[in-house]
Amino acid sequence: MGDVQYMSFPVEEYQMRCNKARELMEGKELKGLLITGDSNFAYFTGGKRDATMHARPSPMIFPCKGDPTAIVQGFHHWYKAREIWFDDVRGYNTMLGLPLEMTVEAMQAKGMDKGRVGVELGYEQRLGISFNDFMKLKKALPKVEFVDAADLLWSIRMIKSSEEIARIRRACEITTVAYDSLFPTLSEGMSEREIIDRFFKLVVNLGGRSPWGLINSGPENYNSNVGGPGNRRIQRGDQVWLDGGCSYKAYVSDFCCAGTVAPPSNKQKKMQQMVWEITKAVIDAACPGMRACDIDALNQVEWEKRGYNYNRDINWGGGRIGHGVGFAPSENEPPHIAPYDTTIIKPGMVFTIEPGINTEYGCYQRESVCLMTEDGLEILNKIDPALRTIPI
Repeated sequence: MGDVQYMSFPVEEYQMRCNKARELMEGKELKGLLITGDSNFAYFTGGKRDATMHARPSPMIFPCKGDPTAIVQGFHHWYKAREIWFDDVRGYNTMLGLPLEMTVEAMQAKGMDKGRVGVELGYEQRLGISFNDFMKLKKALPKVEFVDAADLLWSIRMIKSSEEIARIRRACEITTVAYDSLFPTLSEGMSEREIIDRFFKLVVNLGGRSPWGLINSGPENYNSNVGGPGNRRIQRGDQVWLDGGCSYKAYVSDFCCAGTVAPPSNKQKKMQQMVWEITKAVIDAACPGMRACDIDALNQVEWEKRGYNYNRDINWGGGRIGHGVGFAPSENEPPHIAPYDTTIIKPGMVFTIEPGINTEYGCYQRESVCLMTEDGLEILNKIDPALRTIPI
């Protein structure tokens, strides 16, 4: 067994993930999985996600029966061998893409040289090797039928363990404290870039990593929720909207916070309150067994009660009112709380509920990171939903 002090999770966590994958492989009559994407490699092996994996591919040969094999480039071999929970970690010394011969030999040794082998071909998955290398691998293993394993991989990754949930919860706590600390320090005349820079420093000082943030301020920017930061300086009467987060031990937070330069107007306060009431109504009504699209439908009903057609006229967020949160480079992962996603929501899933609306007097949203429990949704980012007041 490898040196456990370098592992992100206990060995038992990775073994549990692999055992779940094996059960699903058997049901799909797969000989195994060939994992090459950096997120899935890290998730199942314990080796860190690596931005250089496209230049130095790290395939995991994961048989339905027997222990896995990892193949890593020599530059990474020493430290990845310390991190990976199983013993069979092999190194190669070229920089020419997938080590084809080593991969073929490992797949043959694990009984994965014929039959069905799952790979990252489908929904929100990407191969960590080039298309040409994949074609060479298929030619070298003519008796293998490579099939899409996206559903299998996401069905495991969408259900979070208690330790994964604890990390998301901590990332949310860090982001909440950063927002609470940030707004009282802002003042009229600061630029959007200065505000985001201050937010990032707060996050890092609190123990968060990889901080990120979007910001918009002022009437010319209220129609966008993906803008900034720019050089614009905030002025009296502006609403300042931030959407940001961080990672904590590789698991992420993602939610927004907003305030106004000088106290908000009655119109601004009422709209913020209405959006929070809608968000909370959806959260309170959601329960295990619903489909993601059913939760989206709850949102539509709440807006209709107030005279809006959300999916037709507002459509904040590109056609969805929420997304999965966990361990993914883009901070988003399935399920998507949207009319087009029929995923069955189960306890252990973590996702946002974030309906919003852009108006000529500001952006209004109370994004909530939620954990589905046996009893319903628990909000993990416990933050005051009211607009903040930025001193003038």
